[in-house]
Amino acid sequence: MSVIYMVRHGQASFGKENYDELSAKGRKQCAILAEYLIRTEVSFDAVFAGDMVRQKDTAREIVAVYRAQKHALPELFIMREFNEYSSRDVIMAHLHDVTEDYPALKSDLEKLYIDKKAFQRVFEKIMARWISGEAEKPGLVRWQDFRERVQTGMRKVMVEAGRKRKVLICTSGGPISAAVQMALGLSDEKTLRIAWHLANTAVTSFVYDGERMELTAFNNTAHLDLLNASDWLTYR
Repeated sequence: MSVIYMVRHGQASFGKENYDELSAKGRKQCAILAEYLIRTEVSFDAVFAGDMVRQKDTAREIVAVYRAQKHALPELFIMREFNEYSSRDVIMAHLHDVTEDYPALKSDLEKLYIDKKAFQRVFEKIMARWISGEAEKPGLVRWQDFRERVQTGMRKVMVEAGRKRKVLICTSGGPISAAVQMALGLSDEKTLRIAWHLANTAVTSFVYDGERMELTAFNNTAHLDLLNASDWLTYR
């Protein structure tokens, strides 16, 4: 059987003008992961990433470490199917309605992008509204369409990579949770909840044979846990 390793991107730039770039810590997280994978003798026959900067740079940082240590890896292949949804677009589309429904959240608005707990409280309510499909907004991608796009990408990878292969996909929390949903048949609500627990550079793996895919590991952060320093474990 073949194996797919899906890696969430390294720490991005939460609270900065451009979130879509790795922080210095995020780049180091990627290097730590690559070194761990090399030590555990994991190699890859194909390397994919979404088309977002933080996703591509996560893959590039990993590939660079492999090559610096004389381990050959194939060229990075970009697949837009693994792009994350725009959380900013989802937030802006549903923010007014959610704060009207939950007035207690209004005090969180002014600190939305500087206080991670305030952001999470608002974000959870907005995401629940979005995935329900009951409050569609013109021009905003539906969760159901996003999910299908990611799962189509997974099927493409399984066909193109072939049998008895090890595949690396560097992406984000949304696509990883959609892939887990595909493997386990989870509801949209449960899929949303597991996405919140995905750490930066965490590894989620699947085995596949033909179109059958099974989850073998979820949100594995062994490479960071071995450092015995909790500040390396990040979620944005």
